[in-house]
Amino acid sequence: MSHTIEAVTVNHSTSRYMELMLRSLFARHPSGLNLSLTVYDNNSQDDLTGLLSFTESQHIPFVPSGFSTETANNSHGEILRRFVLSHPDCSHYLFLDTDVCFVEDNTLSRMLAELESRDDLFGIGPRQSWDGLVEIPRQVRDNNPDICDARLHPCCALVKNTPLFRRVVEEVGLSCANYLWAEGEEYLDTFKLMTKVMATHGLRHSLASPLVLHFFCVSYIWEPTQHLNEAKAQRRDALLAELQG
Repeated sequence: MSHTIEAVTVNHSTSRYMELMLRSLFARHPSGLNLSLTVYDNNSQDDLTGLLSFTESQHIPFVPSGFSTETANNSHGEILRRFVLSHPDCSHYLFLDTDVCFVEDNTLSRMLAELESRDDLFGIGPRQSWDGLVEIPRQVRDNNPDICDARLHPCCALVKNTPLFRRVVEEVGLSCANYLWAEGEEYLDTFKLMTKVMATHGLRHSLASPLVLHFFCVSYIWEPTQHLNEAKAQRRDALLAELQG
């Protein structure tokens, strides 16, 4: 059976991260990428030179999202929702965050094989790492299950295109939400509400065997200390220089 994958990613003044993600994506899939990829841009205000040069060289559409970096709320989920609803004719969707770096060969084909081997899965993501070498520890994930256990994280999410998934996307969406319980509230990050709804149909997500490097929080920053972002940028630039070379 042939598979057709529609892939999407969003730039939010994260152009050097995006260039790294795209370069690593192509470099780690030497036999080619059997997918159609679209890059949306939120009117980014950083230097787009390297990113635009690479997308042009690979014939990747670079499309204004209709949003900017100044929207009142996180626009990511809404952009992804619109993409799904406007691309109904594919077998799978691939959602990619700008701050992922592929570190293992043939990550996507391995994810696809593992996803298709199970009927109880609606989607699959890779194992995530802060350094590209070691998976995020279980204890850390238990303290913050939104990393990858309580939701399918959109940093690198491969999803089966089914009428159910598209209906959930249309009616519920992929955006963040605040759920107001009687004695408290719960923040549902991007994709989490969708993950919960899919579970009501007996469908869940899983983690595939490949590992990716995930920088985390470079588009909508919540970290209180600037040095973390500086360290990320240094790591990003070193990896990007290797791929550019």
